[in-house]
Amino acid sequence: MPLYLYENKETEEVVEVLQGMSEVHEYQGECGTEKGLWRRVYVNPGLSSDTKMDAFDSKSFIASTVNKNDTYGDLQNRAAEASAIRAQKNGGKDPIKEKYYNDYRQKTNGKIHPTEQKEKFKKSLEKADKAGIKVDL
Repeated sequence: MPLYLYENKETEEVVEVLQGMSEVHEYQGECGTEKGLWRRVYVNPGLSSDTKMDAFDSKSFIASTVNKNDTYGDLQNRAAEASAIRAQKNGGKDPIKEKYYNDYRQKTNGKIHPTEQKEKFKKSLEKADKAGIKVDL
């Protein structure tokens, strides 16, 4: 039976309640007299990543996708996780992503990749915010 979270609207106390999936998901307190005081709290399910994958090895990435019914979005998430691991191990910059951006610049006569433009724009907005400059878009 799955655990469901309920929060008391007045005291903000959170309790875990075991309920069947086919049951009505309502909680009325321990004695059942507190109808309307408890609201269900929705949380994201826990995600797990493939710990056997080497973030620096493309063959390892491909092997981690074999025999899985991943969607395109799942593959993008897995690639983003690998990129974050590479960036963490290399002082905040992913060397494979940097190489991709450099190759793009060479092919397009110095144009910046759209994703890189978004990243730079986000960083400049963060700097402006830290400096006390308000930017409305």
